Amino acid sequence: MQKVTLKDIAAKAGVSIALVSNYLNRHPSARMSQETRKKIDQALKELDYHCSDIARSLRTGRTRIIGYFSESLRNEVNQNEMLEIFDAAAKENYRVIVGFSANRGVILENIRAFQARGCDAVIVSGYFTQEEVELIAALPFPTVILNTHSTAALPGKMLRYDYRAAVHSAIEYLKQTGHSGIYYHTYSNMHRHDQRFLEFVETVSQENVWLTDKDDFTAETFQSFLKKHPDCTALLHLNDYLAMRTIQYCTASGIRIPDDCSIIGFDNIRATDYTCPSLSSISRPLADAAYHAVHAVLAELEKKPYDLPEILPCQFIRRDSVK
Repeated sequence: MQKVTLKDIAAKAGVSIALVSNYLNRHPSARMSQETRKKIDQALKELDYHCSDIARSLRTGRTRIIGYFSESLRNEVNQNEMLEIFDAAAKENYRVIVGFSANRGVILENIRAFQARGCDAVIVSGYFTQEEVELIAALPFPTVILNTHSTAALPGKMLRYDYRAAVHSAIEYLKQTGHSGIYYHTYSNMHRHDQRFLEFVETVSQENVWLTDKDDFTAETFQSFLKKHPDCTALLHLNDYLAMRTIQYCTASGIRIPDDCSIIGFDNIRATDYTCPSLSSISRPLADAAYHAVHAVLAELEKKPYDLPEILPCQFIRRDSVK
């Protein structure tokens, strides 16, 4: 089959070759009526034209590929963040290559590898210290960092999820509905710099924090906690999975939710709507973060300014597990 050229498409659509080229490459100068766009699209369809990414990269020096690096893709929230990045990039005619590693010693090496794979820019997501943030931002290609750290900051290069405001909102709701025995359950290795922990300590008390090892949250340890803290009428959790396990233990023990105890999770995974009762949780603005991250790296590629927000607020979602 003979190769279809831009000349063929232009002739079929009745427009100039330059207009077709600008349209395919989404060049800013490709201003045309909706009718003209339809003619070009129809010509592309009838001629079965498929643009070569390799040929385009040789012409423009761009591959139209964004790298996405995450510390983990083993949980639903990170997977959803990745999918939002895919969607936001696709709307700008970009593809995404994914990499992940929990080994903090090779973070920079893994991120640099995206450049060798032909990526025009990289979006990095994870729990990073100030030093790590600065090292990532100094890499010689457009980069935006989606960070969950409570203190690390780098305006214009990093966007943080604001857990604290949503946790504060959840606690204030519990207080307003008559709760005084409010506790927070987290893992022993997750509390020192975690925004949820810091906000809870400032708003309630460090004495009301329940720490367990990751594999040590059992029916027995739950019963032991209740005996030690009979005043507990509300429990916030590090994530939705811990909250769902608490619901299971409460049901097995005859504890009524929310009448006897209100339960709040974190992450707002899909299953929160399907627990019984449905689980109250805190949701991250993943779609907004993806939109801003993609547009920020593309603006840097074009050497244009972009007003990247430093913080995006999370939201307390109230369902049937609280009064």
